[in-house]
Amino acid sequence: MRAGAPRRRWPPALKAGLAITLAWVALALLADVIAPFPPNDHNMQAILHPPGRPHWLGTDNFGRDVLSRILHGARVDLLMGVVGVLIPFVIGVTLGAVAGYFGGIVDAILMRILDVVLAFPWLVLLMAIIVVLGPGLKSFFIALALVGWVSYARLVRAQVLVIRSADYVAAGRSLGYSTGRILWRHVLPNAIAPAIVFAMSDVVLVILAGSAISYLGFGVQPPTAEWGLMISEGQSFIFTAWWMTTFPGIALVLLALGFSLLADGLAEYLGVRE
Repeated sequence: MRAGAPRRRWPPALKAGLAITLAWVALALLADVIAPFPPNDHNMQAILHPPGRPHWLGTDNFGRDVLSRILHGARVDLLMGVVGVLIPFVIGVTLGAVAGYFGGIVDAILMRILDVVLAFPWLVLLMAIIVVLGPGLKSFFIALALVGWVSYARLVRAQVLVIRSADYVAAGRSLGYSTGRILWRHVLPNAIAPAIVFAMSDVVLVILAGSAISYLGFGVQPPTAEWGLMISEGQSFIFTAWWMTTFPGIALVLLALGFSLLADGLAEYLGVRE
């Protein structure tokens, strides 16, 4: 940072979102150490044990410790959110930058593909692809890669269309810079901020979508600990063992809150209008 340049303050939302998100990341990474029980160990003598010692958040219908399964489930849900956004982000940013910079037939083809994908509800199209590919986390990621890149491509394309006529881009061309250098080193860094902000909020949607799909039986399969799947398994015991659905639901809300605050704070810090 240059001497005398004002230091930008982190917005409170950014600090809070980062704290919540990093806390969940730490819990997920340390799950093997801090979880009181193995997540998939059955204990027929502790079936539907209410919250208390030694099962602080109770047990499920197989006697598995709910706290341990929530901690290990954080790994799966974070994996769904991060990887499920990263792949469409890379695809969408690349296609949007190329289409916006070159225009012409490349841009026309991309826009027609966008129109086709946007003609279907996002979640319905996602589930349709997963049904064709078969249930599982791999199918979830493939489906997201096929339909999730659209929003990033639109955002980056719109930014690049404005930036490609900027003075510094014209100066780069006059100096003989290659097209690749101008696009990837000068245009894209100035066009990617809205896509980064959207990615943070998109993590929330992807995690909720992954949990919903697992709840319906098309996502993560038993006995893997995943919050949506835990909520689905506890639905039949909602009146007799409320903790089976309540605590995974709270965990899901807190993780979504962390990423939502992170997106809002990052938008304010980068000066991006949402």
